[in-house]
Amino acid sequence: MTMGFDGLRRNSIMNNIQTQAPKRKWLPIGWKVMVAYGIQFIFFGIFVPVSSYFTLPDQPMAVFGLVDEKFTGLAWNQVISLGPDFGLWIVLTMVSMCAMMITVGVLTFQISRYAYREGKRWAWKTLVIANLLLLAYYTFFIGGLHMARGLRFWTFYPGASGVVADGFIVVTVIFLYFGLWLPRKELVD
Repeated sequence: MTMGFDGLRRNSIMNNIQTQAPKRKWLPIGWKVMVAYGIQFIFFGIFVPVSSYFTLPDQPMAVFGLVDEKFTGLAWNQVISLGPDFGLWIVLTMVSMCAMMITVGVLTFQISRYAYREGKRWAWKTLVIANLLLLAYYTFFIGGLHMARGLRFWTFYPGASGVVADGFIVVTVIFLYFGLWLPRKELVD
C-alpha cells in the first residue's frame, strides 16, 4: 500500500513538529518547585498570625525575638506594659505582612501552575523579577537597618541575627535555583 502525496506531506510536517519541540529536562521540576514555593508563602502567611494571636500575651520567638529586644531596647513584657493593646498592634502589623505573603503565595502558585508550567517566558520573567525584588528588599533594606544598629545580619543561630529568618534567604535561593535558574533555557516564547 503506497502513501499519497498528502500522506507524505502530513508525515513530514509531523516529523518537523516533533523534532522542533524543545526538550524539557528542568521545566517539569521547576514549575513544581515554584508551586511548592507559593504554597510555603501561603502556609506561613496563615500559620504565623494565627499562632501569634493565640499566644498573646506571651509571644513566640518568631514574632518578637532576642534581636527585636536589642533593636527596640524593650523585652516583650515591657512592650505589653506600655499599653494594653500595644502587643496586639505589633501582632496585627505582622498579620498585615502575612496577608501580603499569602497574596505573593497565591500569585506564585497560580502563575507557576498554569503559565510557567507551559514554559511561558512572561511567567518566568514575572517570577524572577518579583523574587529578586523581594530578596533585594529583604536583604538591603531590612538587613541594612539592622546592621546600622550594630546587629548581625547573617547567622544561622535563630534569634541572633537582625533578620531572625536567615534561613529564608537560603531556602529562597534554593527554590529559585531549581525553580527558575535551571529551567531558564527551556522556555517556549
